[in-house]
Amino acid sequence: MTDLREQLQKLFGLDDFRPAQREVIEDVLAGKDVLCVMPTGAGKSLCYQLPAAVQGGLAIVVSPLISLMEDQVQQLRDEGLSTELLNSSLTPAMQRDVLSKIDRGFEGLLYVAPERFFAPNFQPLMAKLRPKLFAVDEAHCISQWGHDFRPEYAQLGEVRQRLGSPPTIALTATATDDVRGDIIRRLGLREPTITVTGFDRTNLAYECRRIARVVEKEIETFNLLREEPGSAIIYCSTRKNVDELTDVLRARLSGRAIFPYHAGMDQGARTSNQDAFMNTPGAVAIATNAFGMGINKPDIRLVLHYNIPGTLEAYYQEAGRAGRDGRASRCIVLFNYQDRRIQEFFIEKIGTDASGQSVLDPAVAEQLRKHASEKLELVVRYAQTHRCRRQMILDYFGDEAEVINCQCDVCRRGEAMPVATENVVIPDEVTTIVRQLLSAIARLRGQFGVGVVAEVVTGADNERTLRWRFNELSVYGLLRAHSAKRVVVMLHRLMEAGLARQRDPEGMKFRPVIELTAAGIAVMRGDAPPPASLVDLLPRSSRELGTNPRALGMNPRSLGTNPRAQRAAAEPEDAFEQVDPETLERFERLRRVRLDLARERQLPPYCICHDRTLKLIARRAPDDLGALEQIKGMGPMKVQTYGEALLRAVRGDGSDTRLSDVADEPRP
Repeated sequence: MTDLREQLQKLFGLDDFRPAQREVIEDVLAGKDVLCVMPTGAGKSLCYQLPAAVQGGLAIVVSPLISLMEDQVQQLRDEGLSTELLNSSLTPAMQRDVLSKIDRGFEGLLYVAPERFFAPNFQPLMAKLRPKLFAVDEAHCISQWGHDFRPEYAQLGEVRQRLGSPPTIALTATATDDVRGDIIRRLGLREPTITVTGFDRTNLAYECRRIARVVEKEIETFNLLREEPGSAIIYCSTRKNVDELTDVLRARLSGRAIFPYHAGMDQGARTSNQDAFMNTPGAVAIATNAFGMGINKPDIRLVLHYNIPGTLEAYYQEAGRAGRDGRASRCIVLFNYQDRRIQEFFIEKIGTDASGQSVLDPAVAEQLRKHASEKLELVVRYAQTHRCRRQMILDYFGDEAEVINCQCDVCRRGEAMPVATENVVIPDEVTTIVRQLLSAIARLRGQFGVGVVAEVVTGADNERTLRWRFNELSVYGLLRAHSAKRVVVMLHRLMEAGLARQRDPEGMKFRPVIELTAAGIAVMRGDAPPPASLVDLLPRSSRELGTNPRALGMNPRSLGTNPRAQRAAAEPEDAFEQVDPETLERFERLRRVRLDLARERQLPPYCICHDRTLKLIARRAPDDLGALEQIKGMGPMKVQTYGEALLRAVRGDGSDTRLSDVADEPRP
């Protein structure tokens, strides 16, 4: 039996195998079909190169990119292994020479692009070729559910049959369960061994920075490159962004080697820029997703996504080009809502050619667009998440590895929410704030964005508040104790949890409004509890302070010399059960009235008044509207809207309260 470790040292000069390499190679040498999913830098190529060298004969390797082929062919030739490539970069004379070698029975590794099998000068050879091994690199390209589907890859199953169905290994760094199934089906693999070594890149620090204005991205990018002298890749969604950012950074970072790359450039310029990037220390590549597959520069310290990608698979693969030498590297996304619209534009074009003509069955195209939209939604959720980013990536790919010592931005801030949420108990104050925020979103009726919602609940006093009469809403100022910036973060958490969503109003691009989902409506009405993922919605200090003023919804600094606020803070709620029976009876009447008012207005009861406010009213038994307004939680608007009904409950005049008994609430 061949000593594989000895062959590894003899042929490739390597001391030992990386995890799972030996097992995959043994399966390939045993003639089994194999699907191999390994992260970038884990050594996938060796899994077909060593078997091909050990068993001899012809091994055909399908690779999608010329640069990838050329790099690997040169490396194998340097090792003394018989290797050829056949692609469009060769002159006609060079192609004829390679075809002649194949016709004479070439043995070794033959690298080809998938289109080559259908080229007129290759067709006559197909019937004669009987490879011992058929390797499909970047196999995710075969799946219509993958992030980089290529139609020419879809025909490789037919090609494999024409080659006599040789033992086949399909390799990729990014494949979810559905993509793996599609690869197996389309290639016709026979009971394949499936090896998935995991997706965890422990040396990568994932991060997302929300950028309010697009113009700020250039500044952020400039600062990040100034901090990082190592090599970097900046991914942009459009060629225009690549060209504009290249001009800006070349002007501001004189002396730094910066190379653009996109499909709009001629092949010579692309090849030249890629080679220069690979050979220049500290170089920066600014590119679309046309750049990077097979890039093997080990010292890339930063991968920056100037725009969000369309899928988490694409992000994982592109970010994975950082730190292939195992050293700590950063993967940063600059997120702005407008970026979503760019990806939505690409999704709308699925199923059409460059002229806009349909090239797919409409039903198939619609299915693909729907699938792409769902994947884009996950990318946006990733950008906004308060979960560990590494954990979210692993969960997406079905990797059960335990994340430890994570350096993602969420974990560094100590804000990562618990992964196990089955037995999480949501604190009452979190439930209250969640429902208050949802009620505010509902009151604004999907006409405004997160910034306006935050202004309303924090009681902003500005021209917009007066113009739209926000100060007359029952939700106005409910969260004065929190900053508007903090509330915006909370609103993004609600969207992440699926309780609300953003959308562009008809005819108004890039001005997203926020609205409730069906799940959000259920939580707002009290029909369902908030998701466990929101357990840490409040800052830790707020959760730990128990019944101090901040935990009760008040900012201690705002108490000042206000007598009403000081009296409210001085009266502990836990002493209420010891009050006299008459006060308890008033409290129950007040609760019944509050419930009636809430039902009439289709609001959760707490939006009328909190229990603590009703307890204060029951204690003090105010006899007029002026006295009622002095009680914590009863501002002028609430007194105007609900005051008479509450006073009747205090007096015991009856609790059957209707909307006709109270002032109607103006709406914007």
